[in-house]
Amino acid sequence: MLIEEFDPKHNKITVRVHSVDDLYVLYSFIKPGDMVTAKTSRKVKFTEKESARVPMILTIEVQNVSFQEFAERIRIRGRILSGPEKYVSFGSYHTININLGDSLIIERPEGFTDEDLEPLKEAEKMSFRVLLLVAIEEGEATIGILSNYGLKIVATIRENTATKGISDERSSLIKRFFSNIYKVLIEIQSKYSANYIIIAGPGFIKEQFSEYLKKQPEFRNVRIITDTVTSGTVSGIHEMLKRGTPQKAVQDHRVTLETMKIEEFLMHIGRDDKLAVYGYEDVKKAIEYGAVDTLLVSMSLISTYNIDQRNKIMHLIKLAKNTRSKILIISNLHPAGKQFERIGGIAAILRYPLKG
Repeated sequence: MLIEEFDPKHNKITVRVHSVDDLYVLYSFIKPGDMVTAKTSRKVKFTEKESARVPMILTIEVQNVSFQEFAERIRIRGRILSGPEKYVSFGSYHTININLGDSLIIERPEGFTDEDLEPLKEAEKMSFRVLLLVAIEEGEATIGILSNYGLKIVATIRENTATKGISDERSSLIKRFFSNIYKVLIEIQSKYSANYIIIAGPGFIKEQFSEYLKKQPEFRNVRIITDTVTSGTVSGIHEMLKRGTPQKAVQDHRVTLETMKIEEFLMHIGRDDKLAVYGYEDVKKAIEYGAVDTLLVSMSLISTYNIDQRNKIMHLIKLAKNTRSKILIISNLHPAGKQFERIGGIAAILRYPLKG
């Protein structure tokens, strides 16, 4: 997710959706009474026999929000407040579909609290700012930079790696080929500090270059992912985008992080070492003692229409922030997240054991 603009003076925030997880966060974030502005289309009747869907920008007052996981979109239904007068009747109802890549403005009349914004900030933190793409095949590689603002192809490296079966000579040529790619990546990395690199291509060369890169000190803290595409050309880069590899890589990393934290929590519970608690009252007590290292909260507790319950959870998050606890919002779209939801959806990993 990208927070494109935050205007606290007018109680507005503009966000762009990058992943299915982002859609779920928005589904949980947007509530009845909010005003949402986005591109949409509406069926307009011109004559008795002639009608067509007309693209337009509408603002609606939200009545309800639904999440269609398999269609990868959320549907926001509400009363039309503004739009092109010749096409809409103010006060009538309309449903806006928000898909991957879409941007929308959310306005909340009473304003946004820091706790309200926490899930959006978490989602933005887990989104990529810059991601390096390397399409590679025997003797050719193309490097691209993917940012929240688009794709830029920065280099094509070509090297003759063909030999007449002399393994030492081939090994030397491959090493030189990899070294030339590495030099370009070092230059890019020094400027952008990417957290992810995707290396894709046909055959085994992508794995070979991935292993080569992992040994370089400059990339030891960078997440390197491999994928299969048909060539090491610009077409290979575009193939990665069409397959959704960048979004899947970032999303998988988020799921891994959440799963690891849930497993850490369950490990402490299993050992009965007093370094984990769950349930609202026990977690609240641990926060008040300043003992919480990481607060784990299921997104389902934030997205609930039970306002009293939601306010209680938001109060816990605020308390945790005041005691410098880390906060992790857990999606329930993956198995570990669903398991966590079933045991109550609120837990904490502690800095030290609590007595009693």
